[in-house]
Amino acid sequence: MDRSSFSVKSPFSPRSRQNISTKRVLPASFRKSSRLSVSGKSTQSVQIVLKGAHNYVERFGQPLPVLITEALTFADRNTVLSARISECGYAWVVCGRRLLIWQYRQTPSAPGTPQRKYGGINQCFELQLPQSDLAHRAELVSVFVAVGSNNPSCIAVSPEGLLRYWPAIVHEGVTVEQTVDLQGQECDSLTDVEGLGCILATTTCTTVLVQPLINAGRHVLQCKPLKTPSGWLGGISKRMSSLIFGPISSEHSSETRLVRVLAVPNSDRTWTVFILAGHSLQKWILSTTETEQLVSVSELNRLARDSFHNAIWDTTVGDHTEIDTWLLDIQSDKDNIIVLAAAVNVQISPQVHYALISFSTNGTTLLRDFLLLKMSGLYRDDNPSDSLSYRFLLCGTNAFIYNFKTITVIRPQEEPDILEFHSSQDLLLGGSICVNTPIFFSRVNGLVTVSGTDQLVSDYMNLSMTGPNTPVEASFSESAAGNNLSVYNMDPEEVLSAYKDTVGQLKAAFIFHIQNQQSAYQDIINELFPIDAATEPSVDGILDKVVVTMCKDLLDDIPAGDPRWNKNSPVGIGSSYSMQVLHQLEDKQKALSLYLKFLKDSGLWNRLAACTVRDMPIATVHILGELSEKITASVILKSLPNSLIMENAIEKAIQYFDASPGNSLTNQDIFYREVSKVHKGIQELVNCCEESAHSDLNPTQVAQVVHDTNEIVLTVLNEVIQYRHQNADNFALPQTIKSLNLDYLPWTAANGLEGVADALILQHTLTFSYGLQLINHGQLRNSLLDHFIALTDLILDGRKCHLESIKGTSKENVLYKQYCSDRHKLIKPLLKEREFEKAAQLAEKYLDFETLVIVCELTDNQERLDEYMERFNNDGFTEYVYNWFLKENKQGKLMNRCRRTVGKTKNVQKLTSFLSNHPSLSWMQQIFDNEFGLAANTLQNLGQHETESLTRQKTIYSLCKLSKLAGPNTPDLDLFTTNINSCLELITFQEDLPDYVLQQFGYDTINPRVIPPRDLINLYICNEYTDAGELEFKKALDILTFIEDEDQREELHLKIWRSAILRDSWNYKNLDAPLETLQSTLFFRLVDLSIALGANPQDLLPPLDTLIDDQSMQHLQDNKNFLFLIKTGYDHVFRSQLLD
Repeated sequence: MDRSSFSVKSPFSPRSRQNISTKRVLPASFRKSSRLSVSGKSTQSVQIVLKGAHNYVERFGQPLPVLITEALTFADRNTVLSARISECGYAWVVCGRRLLIWQYRQTPSAPGTPQRKYGGINQCFELQLPQSDLAHRAELVSVFVAVGSNNPSCIAVSPEGLLRYWPAIVHEGVTVEQTVDLQGQECDSLTDVEGLGCILATTTCTTVLVQPLINAGRHVLQCKPLKTPSGWLGGISKRMSSLIFGPISSEHSSETRLVRVLAVPNSDRTWTVFILAGHSLQKWILSTTETEQLVSVSELNRLARDSFHNAIWDTTVGDHTEIDTWLLDIQSDKDNIIVLAAAVNVQISPQVHYALISFSTNGTTLLRDFLLLKMSGLYRDDNPSDSLSYRFLLCGTNAFIYNFKTITVIRPQEEPDILEFHSSQDLLLGGSICVNTPIFFSRVNGLVTVSGTDQLVSDYMNLSMTGPNTPVEASFSESAAGNNLSVYNMDPEEVLSAYKDTVGQLKAAFIFHIQNQQSAYQDIINELFPIDAATEPSVDGILDKVVVTMCKDLLDDIPAGDPRWNKNSPVGIGSSYSMQVLHQLEDKQKALSLYLKFLKDSGLWNRLAACTVRDMPIATVHILGELSEKITASVILKSLPNSLIMENAIEKAIQYFDASPGNSLTNQDIFYREVSKVHKGIQELVNCCEESAHSDLNPTQVAQVVHDTNEIVLTVLNEVIQYRHQNADNFALPQTIKSLNLDYLPWTAANGLEGVADALILQHTLTFSYGLQLINHGQLRNSLLDHFIALTDLILDGRKCHLESIKGTSKENVLYKQYCSDRHKLIKPLLKEREFEKAAQLAEKYLDFETLVIVCELTDNQERLDEYMERFNNDGFTEYVYNWFLKENKQGKLMNRCRRTVGKTKNVQKLTSFLSNHPSLSWMQQIFDNEFGLAANTLQNLGQHETESLTRQKTIYSLCKLSKLAGPNTPDLDLFTTNINSCLELITFQEDLPDYVLQQFGYDTINPRVIPPRDLINLYICNEYTDAGELEFKKALDILTFIEDEDQREELHLKIWRSAILRDSWNYKNLDAPLETLQSTLFFRLVDLSIALGANPQDLLPPLDTLIDDQSMQHLQDNKNFLFLIKTGYDHVFRSQLLD
């Protein structure tokens, strides 16, 4: 090999494809726009939902509008959800009284017809359905495009028969209402008869032709009953519960129930309408010029029953009448009809058998064909809908039989293939045929379609996005037609010789892998990363750095076929020969899939550990997942229509890129080349939105800019999140590195220059401040509200993922507190806007208990609060509610819950446990539970610890005494009540103190605090209490019993008597009658009063020596008169005691 050639040509330059003219061209069918595919293939990066033996379910068209996704995600469990898909390209969801309509498929406009100005694919319109006591259903709504118009119209009817007509759904306020007199019958369906109107049918088969007309320039509705011959299906039914797929016939019913109304257009501007009710088939011909005509009425029961008998029970003994049959659905097949039928012979077995029966309806109704299906169910009298809730679609020679959870594909020469939706949250809400494609509405996945597995390989080549089940496993053949990847034409030997660095060597191994040279690439890997040198997983190892660097190189490679790029730069392994940016991105996506497959096949995947990204260690597999998400984001972003704000954002974003515009390269060329920096585009998009908000635009224009920015950001990031969830298993952490306890903070939730979290929070603020607060009504506000909810959901989802990754670590507590604070701040604006339901939906999803409680309080909905307490019973919601009531000083609400829990078992234990830590409330619960003794003990403890309010303490002791007396007669009753009486007596002592005394010491006399016994004694004997006499001093002596410390009690005892002595001067000159003189002193008046009230004289007075031996008595110790009189008094008291 001539090594000198490397100085002229890079080994990464393909040898056989040196100029664009030699490039192989993709077939036309492969070059259809992925944004708006005629085939209906999904524009989403995640296509395949599930696989069966011969078929697979994949997403159809674009992602659902945000408004639809939120309605499906946050719908209340009691709200009936239903959906319907029309053949004219529109679909709608009914959620309560909300009718949400969007266009899922672009229909071509007739020549000369003006194009729509209101929006395009994926725009959602919300309308309000009429008031009804019964649940609205999508079957009672029809959306159609009138002849000569491109604006869709809508007719909806309530179950009771109130019609509401929107001539153009873009004008939600322009409606026409009319009531149809159905004599109490319940409406079952509204079937569009294209170009003529709609047929309204009740559950008991009354049919009305509803025609929208223009009369004198005004829109009106004309209702015309389709009159049937007398006696046919007469009678008014009881109200029945309808399934989403229609009512079910039963052999036990005495009334004929409607099964299906089917309208088939004819070539002569007439329509054939079939009405299937019970086992009867009615055929009508409708016309715009002539009166409706009932062609025939046929009874199909005998034909169906005989056919089942001959096919299944021909050899059994029994009567035909033992066979019960049901006609479940009907479809047209040219001049015939095909009916899906079910049958069971419960005398033999509860097994239900199914068949497709073809009938000719030209003239006499004849059975043409009977196909017994290889599928069965189990009939149960208590719940027949389990086996009888099937509908079917007819698409060419294939039939698709479906119910809530399964789609059974019936193809010629194949066994039935059952496709089951296993998710408990997923339901199939409807189905239709559109452009010869079966489409179904899945609650979780949106619009989906069914394809044969023989199409799977070609789909991978047709579509740029990788399917969810094989995102890194998909292999692309080197010889595939039209492959534009330059890596297929590189010589690995040249790369291996030219580049001796580790990244270059690994690229050579990658090319060997693509060429299926296993030994060659394994030799390189063993040399670069020998297994015997493997150590414990670590951060920023050589292998991890090289793998991430090579992946970034792949995504940031320049296009190989574009002559405007600098040819001195080598063509990389991610280079594409495509000239269009979108195709270049798609090719990079394919190259990335090949690279990830190489890492897994070579064994390097399980040896990856972690790298430092955004100043924190992140698992290498997660970094690869992020890069995979960024190429998905780039493809979606490029697929969106061009807009001025996006162009401005790209212009600012490329300032951070390595290349710059020049040599005819555009801003988009630069931006979409460096895929790893796509987040810069989102950041600058939000910055441009903020600049517009502070510009001289008027409020409506600013709100529109915010709206348009949200549409771009949410479309891209929602697709990224969906891709992440679908591919979580493919980027799961290897067991070997779980010991590193790495954080998982995705780029969509990361702050700083390398993430978009700051941008999302800013956009969240802009949406509220410059959107919701400026626009008060209309479709724009509804869209902004949906955007606000979606942004909140996006931000919180990222934060939640991060928290889950650090669970059990030291960082969890701090970050969780911050998350809780931010969570409520993000949802709180919805409370300000009084969007309580939407706030509650987000709070339920992210466990924002504060918002849930506030919503229940503001709406005064205690039943909802009870439901939350039951639903979030294991998440601490109950305890949070109790604490919230206390924090908000709403103890009354909490006690009301005590009453509500009486006699119930749920939450009583938690309430009791909570209140045990709050005795100020627990006694009430004990009263409600008739635990009067426990309540008395709790109240006694409360009273003893009450210091803030004397009034409250008195009330507590009073209730305590009452509770004890109300309880059983226990041995400690007398002692308990005596103690409580003593406590009440002490309160009385405080209440007897005059206000002027308390005020002099700074006490609050309006809301008095509890004064300790020691302080009470001091207040009673203080000099400031000028009015104190022997009675007040006697109270001070009585209070001594409440002093528990003996030394302190003795000290206060002496202080009282000394204070009594010091109240008199003791300067008496005439001592001829000492006892009479003593009677005038407070000291001896206190002695007399105490003895008179039963005091023991021996314990009453302290020893005289001890009494006068105090600093305060020093001036009396030398007073002869005082000593004489005091001794005389003591002598008199002791003599009186001896005489007694």
